[in-house]
Amino acid sequence: MKYNKAYLILAASLAWTACGDDDSKPTVTIPATNNATNNATNNSTNNTTNNSTNNSTNNATNNSTNNAVAATCDSYCDAVTTNCTGDNAQFASREVCVDYCENIAAWDAGTVGDTGGNTVACRLYHAGDPAAATPADHCGHAGPSGDSMCGSFCENYCQLSANTCTGDNALYDTDAACMTACAGFETSGTPGDATYNTVQCRIYHAGAPAAADPAMHCGHAGEVPTMFCVGQPTDFHFRVDAPNTYTRVDRMGMPGVSTALIASKNAYNDDNPAGDVSGTYVSEIIATLNFLHGALDGQLNGLLLTPCSMAGATPECVAQAAPLVLPDTLKIDPTAGAGFPNGRRLSDPVMDITLAVILLDLSVPGQSATALVGVNPIANDLGVEGAFLTSFPYLHAPHQL
Repeated sequence: MKYNKAYLILAASLAWTACGDDDSKPTVTIPATNNATNNATNNSTNNTTNNSTNNSTNNATNNSTNNAVAATCDSYCDAVTTNCTGDNAQFASREVCVDYCENIAAWDAGTVGDTGGNTVACRLYHAGDPAAATPADHCGHAGPSGDSMCGSFCENYCQLSANTCTGDNALYDTDAACMTACAGFETSGTPGDATYNTVQCRIYHAGAPAAADPAMHCGHAGEVPTMFCVGQPTDFHFRVDAPNTYTRVDRMGMPGVSTALIASKNAYNDDNPAGDVSGTYVSEIIATLNFLHGALDGQLNGLLLTPCSMAGATPECVAQAAPLVLPDTLKIDPTAGAGFPNGRRLSDPVMDITLAVILLDLSVPGQSATALVGVNPIANDLGVEGAFLTSFPYLHAPHQL
């Protein structure tokens, strides 16, 4: 009969103990092979569990770190130009945004996830998922002024004025003096305002305009503005005089006609559209068109464009332009689609279309009235936003003192 070695060892041990002192306790010997097996099993199990836990924790940490978007001007401008568009746009382009962020405002980076403070990180947060979900609420927070969320209006104003209005154009001796003055500014404006006596207007002029021309715009942003940031909307009053009390000094229908095609400008401005219909100024228009085609037809051909003809009693170019300039009025047909020359929207490339009508043969396939679009800028180039304002009169303040 065969016996297991472990059983034999256990039995011998118990027998020896039984023959000894009654007070002694029995001793059990565990085979070394069993200890090794158990230890190996336990170590393997513990290592597997610990490795799995550590790997999971490390992976989660690494993924979180890798997925976080750094608070840089590049990442911020990617987000704000993607999620804040149309009426909610804060900058004319990504390039304008980066320049403003890095050079004009020079915001501190902040900490990723910031929801407040005058930092890139705060603007990045609001320009991200919040702006994507509700742009009307969060794009202003992500914009140049911070809209009292990413830094107070005064923090933004004082940092801008210190950056852009320096030397002879400095507005304040110290930051404390700026903050004291700003505390008295009206805050009822809208971020991006270029007019009226508000802190928002001062922020606008102390930003990109002052960076481009401090001698002109720093004064507009001062505690006592030189112009623009003055008054309130209710201060303006429209005249109600009868029409015959006014004197006409200019008339403008189609853009460029009076300016470029008419020689006798005073007579033209004094006259009425009836004079256009009767042909009073046709000879002047033809003379100007002959001059323009003599100077430009060669260049148009070089651009693979086909000029309209000025030959014959009724030149093709004149016949093409006549419906627009005879009479010289801006026409609106409510049954047709909106857009120049049917009315005129602010963003319409009116000069490109006008030039195409008087210079190109529009009967040539593929050569339309918009063939020259791109020659004339179609965006307002004043200020940070670039785009037109969202409230009347929709235009930014002019470049003048």
